[in-house]
Amino acid sequence: MPPAMPPLGPPYAGPVERPPTPRYPAGPPEQWPVTPVIAPPLTPAPLPPGPGWFDDQRHRVMVWGGVAVVIAVIVGVLVGRSSDDTRINFAAPTTSSESTNSDDSTGSTDSSDSTSSESDTTTTTEPQDLQTVVLEIERFVEADRGLRFKRSVDVSLAPDGEFQQDLLAEFDKQKSSITENQQVLRALGLITPDLDLVAAERSLLSIGVVGFYDPATKRLLVRASEITPFTREVLAHELTHALDDQWFDLNRPQLDDPDDESGYGFLGLVEGNARRVEDDYVATLSSDEQDQALNEQQDLVLQHPEILDLPQILLTLEESPYTDGPKFVHALLRAGGQARLDSSFALPPVTSEQILQPDKYLAGEGPVAVPAPKADGTLLNKGALGELLIREMLFDSVPSAAEVNRAIDGWGGDSYVTWADASGRSCLRDTFVGDTPTDTNELVQAITEWGQDRDVVIDAPAGGPATFTACA
Repeated sequence: MPPAMPPLGPPYAGPVERPPTPRYPAGPPEQWPVTPVIAPPLTPAPLPPGPGWFDDQRHRVMVWGGVAVVIAVIVGVLVGRSSDDTRINFAAPTTSSESTNSDDSTGSTDSSDSTSSESDTTTTTEPQDLQTVVLEIERFVEADRGLRFKRSVDVSLAPDGEFQQDLLAEFDKQKSSITENQQVLRALGLITPDLDLVAAERSLLSIGVVGFYDPATKRLLVRASEITPFTREVLAHELTHALDDQWFDLNRPQLDDPDDESGYGFLGLVEGNARRVEDDYVATLSSDEQDQALNEQQDLVLQHPEILDLPQILLTLEESPYTDGPKFVHALLRAGGQARLDSSFALPPVTSEQILQPDKYLAGEGPVAVPAPKADGTLLNKGALGELLIREMLFDSVPSAAEVNRAIDGWGGDSYVTWADASGRSCLRDTFVGDTPTDTNELVQAITEWGQDRDVVIDAPAGGPATFTACA
């Protein structure tokens, strides 16, 4: 039996106005104040100790979340870090999907839907069988999320060929942004100069994505030909996206191509919340069903061993919203319950720092606005590295995890530009500042150590922001 739907109090018992348009950081100031970009802070609950990408995430709420399913299994095979390394902690699987909303205005628990109830339930691919499962999981999502569906969600299953056709059509729209990100990762030495990041992402996503929800088209598609425990897990994640979209409008084109980390911040919130509900749903499955779901994920890797050759930084950056996002969402719930979580959709986090360190978001601490430095050639791209990517950059060569964490915890803000030098190498210049002069100095020291064996130049004037320049 599905869980009973608890009564919903104000403001969810009746009609609700559309939430206000999110606010994003202002342009660079003349001075260097720390500029809060969050609503006035609520009193945060104490957060437990723990681990405290970057520009142009291209609104990946729509497509790429399912890749974490495969990454969670791959990471057990790849070379790990030492036990004192508090970087990304890979955990259980998650997905990202697309959805199609129908016309039930009273909530998804209303069983009036467009699919016939006369379908044979002896085969798992029959529409009525899928509808029954979707309605059951919708009830769980409503109870766990504390909101009712405003409209029914029309969910489709698609076999591999059909699913991949739809997925890669969406992926092809993102090629230009991936090429820009390739410049950044090459300049920082996080991928080799000859790696084709577009091909690597295409490979990872075509193998790993098992569902996607598109808040623009309201379409939910799951890569499956039958209902299995893993299909149910995917549905729980994607139906959470559909529910949040109905209440808070996840279609935000202003995040399609930002020059800051606002796209990542929103993605961490949205995927973190869906992952949280997904995990709660998986906990209700029997141990045998949980084992079946995990075995399905492992089979994906066994069928595509080439995925093990992908660069670790790609796996890390794709996985982060699904591992760090839930910690952020749980911190919101501890601080102010569902009301605090819901309000974050109107004023979402705008940096990876706020996702990794939720207390800074709760306290209203936004990034320091840093003017972009000048490129030494034709400008190719600009944006912000942010705490997450700088942390991964430093972990690539600084041996002490404690030193990296101490330096990156004081990140205040940064702004980068990229260009190609005369020999065609990818180059990047990043101006950065810490929360305090001491924090800036610690970042300078860590980046200096990172750059010792690289083509890196650091300019760190006393009392101001510092800059480093790196070429692949």
